[in-house]
Amino acid sequence: MVGRGKARAYGNIALIKYWGKRDEELILPMNSSLSLTIDCFYTETEVIFDDRLDRDFLYINGEIEDPTTTKRVSKFLDLFRRAKGISTPALVKSINHVPTGAGLASSASAFAALAAAANIATGLNLNHRELSIYARKGSGSASRSIYGGFVEWQKGTGDQDSYAIPI
Repeated sequence: MVGRGKARAYGNIALIKYWGKRDEELILPMNSSLSLTIDCFYTETEVIFDDRLDRDFLYINGEIEDPTTTKRVSKFLDLFRRAKGISTPALVKSINHVPTGAGLASSASAFAALAAAANIATGLNLNHRELSIYARKGSGSASRSIYGGFVEWQKGTGDQDSYAIPI
């Protein structure tokens, strides 16, 4: 086993929306945005990198997920694996306490929790700004779910300066 990490992240409601992406691959927004983090809706995620596994496994709310959903999470975890210089498969267990499709950014809390748990599991020790950049690559709004309270996602000019800050 390489490492284990567990994290919680909260959903958010956009008060000023980012109105689409100017770069689909990097998930760079057209505009800066503002949100309010909601502490009663959250996702808890555990990431275990284990060399005894033959591939990544994803469980959401106790149910094993389909290959398409797992592939999206695997691609996201590859960012952390590359940064750490490992290729170890992961077991991901996520419990979502955010109503899906209710405008409360369930994917934001999911990818922010996944990013924070992967950060702990790999021992990368990313700071909040770096974690916001990583989380954004899973779901744009996830960049804002790294923080609590009122948060601005700055559109920036490229990959390294498009991140969220608390305000």
